[in-house]
Amino acid sequence: MSLVALFLFVVWIQTKGSPDTPIRPEGCATILCCKNCDSLRVTSIIDGDTFNSTAGKVRLFGIDTPEKGEPCFFKAKSRLTELAGSTVRVEKGPRSQDLYGRLLFYIYTKQGESIDEIMVTEGLAHAWTLDGQHANILKMAAADALNNSTGCLW
Repeated sequence: MSLVALFLFVVWIQTKGSPDTPIRPEGCATILCCKNCDSLRVTSIIDGDTFNSTAGKVRLFGIDTPEKGEPCFFKAKSRLTELAGSTVRVEKGPRSQDLYGRLLFYIYTKQGESIDEIMVTEGLAHAWTLDGQHANILKMAAADALNNSTGCLW
């Protein structure tokens, strides 16, 4: 009898996911989704995790991308340019500014999909996991990218 129960539990986990597996919201391609977050106009892209906006210089809170001269820099910058377009949605993290005075936000596409999550999932950015309300999800995305050798970082 206990083997049958174990078998049924394994089947349930495979079809439903483990209790720790985040569920992707309906109508969103990312687990992190913020369709009603405030909008911000992008004026130029600086690198893979920083851009200029009408509110000032913005740093994506949840990720860290290679610096100029490092492998993957141009791919990360190009992908942020593509994802951000001219308008993004922003969500506050635990701090409003970094040491350089840049505004810190989790960043979403106009449609509400997490740019931080996409960049990490595609192996173009490292997840910032020291703090922040989305650190665990970004850490899982980074582990998947590493395990699958996804993108130019791995």
